[in-house]
Amino acid sequence: MAVTDPREAARLRGYPPAKKTNTAPNASSGNVNGGGGSASRPKKYSYRYPLARLDNSTDYLKIKVLDYEQVGLNLGGISFGQNEEGNIVKKDKQGEITDESVTAEDIGKINLSSQTATERFQKNGEKINGYIYLPIPQNLTDTNSVTWGEDSLDPLSAFGLAFGADALKDPGAAVRKYFELGGAAINELVQDPGAKNALIAAVAGQAYGALGGNVSATGLIARATGQVFNPNMELLFQGVNIRTFSFTFNFVARSAKEGEEIKNIIRTLKKSMTPSKTSESSTLQGVFIKTPKVFQLEYRKGNSPHPFLNRFLPMALTNVLVNYTGSNTYATYYDGTPVHITMQLDFQELNPLYTEDYENVGGVGY
Repeated sequence: MAVTDPREAARLRGYPPAKKTNTAPNASSGNVNGGGGSASRPKKYSYRYPLARLDNSTDYLKIKVLDYEQVGLNLGGISFGQNEEGNIVKKDKQGEITDESVTAEDIGKINLSSQTATERFQKNGEKINGYIYLPIPQNLTDTNSVTWGEDSLDPLSAFGLAFGADALKDPGAAVRKYFELGGAAINELVQDPGAKNALIAAVAGQAYGALGGNVSATGLIARATGQVFNPNMELLFQGVNIRTFSFTFNFVARSAKEGEEIKNIIRTLKKSMTPSKTSESSTLQGVFIKTPKVFQLEYRKGNSPHPFLNRFLPMALTNVLVNYTGSNTYATYYDGTPVHITMQLDFQELNPLYTEDYENVGGVGY
């Protein structure tokens, strides 16, 4: 239902008659209660809900909207190519093949480890577009996880590693060496003639498989002896995971000005998470799309970081879900502002956590 009677509007949560408000972003230097910007630099917008003044005892969530800092690709200024003999050599500045061989020093100049988003912002500085201040959401959680997985290496596989390297160089000599070494090792492992012959057959199958055949050494051993090699199963570290966060906020406008602030908050978040089709060349407009803004979140108590709650790495906003009927009933004030709005924000950090990130960080860390 749309509320059109001003007296009825006043009854709904004290929402007063409409007043002309300035819809332009508020200039702010980052202070939670507003402030003037500098004329020598672009003004940063600053929105907050509720509009009640924040003090040193107030807990809230601070969101900085930042320009994305690209990863970059550092190949050390060296280009590689292949000469007529098939050898990998260096190219000159014009991209022509040279006779210079690639050295270990050349390889060392290539940056194989890219900087994380956090390190790039620390090095190059944050290009801040503006600030959004919201109340601490309900149901606060954080989850840290890494990936571990089962892995096995049985004796025959370990033995085959050496054979694999030799087979790439000289397959014929590698097979002969494999049988010689395999026979010696099996003689030490097994004294029973039947089992020994079965293992020799397995080694032959392993060698045949390495040359393109479809024979399972483990299967041959199981058929011949009714047993398999000890797989030496172990749980090994496999990699890191990137954290995700989901927040839900409730908006209930208590004045026309606060309703306008809520609209600006929702619009700014939606716009900031969306890529743009900008290009310096008008002829290439729309050929590429530009990475959306990224976000730095921080729990705050007054003008300081929260002394207990977790910290965040720079994040991307991956999903914005707005429900304009937060109480499951359509109701608006006379100017069309919904009475109750809920907003869900889903964030994902740009890079995983490492032990070094916890240095000089208080509270529970990340």
